[in-house]
Amino acid sequence: FLGAVATPSTINSDQRTIDVVFYSGQPVQRIDAMTGDPYLLAFDPQGADLSLLNSGAPVLDHHMNGGATSQLGIIQRAWTDGGKYLAQLKFSKRPAIDGIWQDLTDGILAHFSMGVELLSVTEQRDHTGALAQKTATSWRPFEISTEPLPADFGTTTLGRADARERGNYMSETTNTSANVNTAEDLAAIRMIARRVNLGAFGEDLIARETPMK
Repeated sequence: FLGAVATPSTINSDQRTIDVVFYSGQPVQRIDAMTGDPYLLAFDPQGADLSLLNSGAPVLDHHMNGGATSQLGIIQRAWTDGGKYLAQLKFSKRPAIDGIWQDLTDGILAHFSMGVELLSVTEQRDHTGALAQKTATSWRPFEISTEPLPADFGTTTLGRADARERGNYMSETTNTSANVNTAEDLAAIRMIARRVNLGAFGEDLIARETPMK
């Protein structure tokens, strides 16, 4: 990384709120659960449904949904601006969240990832018949997570986004496949689901490309 790291400028420490870019609008790389081959997943802006995010959806840590302690806060509102998807996050004031909030204000935690339901999808294949791209023509985010290694490295806090646009923050090309399930991940999903007699549920998670990362 080159240049200065900006302290997020939208922080309200009294209310523990911060504005973030939770999706940059760019396609992200995924893995075909059936073949193990990579493809691009794009989201049609016309098909975005932000209703759940605007109804107090949760802020989670790394997509972990292990009960009340996994929830870091709530989403106060979500909107679009210039092709990017933004949200105002409100974090809990309970002591267990203090360290995460401090890292956000210090610019250490700076990336995010959305949990999203793909309601309608079209596919594009290359000349060999391999899947090249899926486009979600109807999609509905249902949570936003703090995520050190997101699939979309265009996600950020708005202070850092502003600095990046001013040229004060530059980075080398980043591997955006970090949030993609590997073959080992898929095997782990199946093993865990079968241990608790939820094999069908595990296959559903795989079909919906639910990330383990």
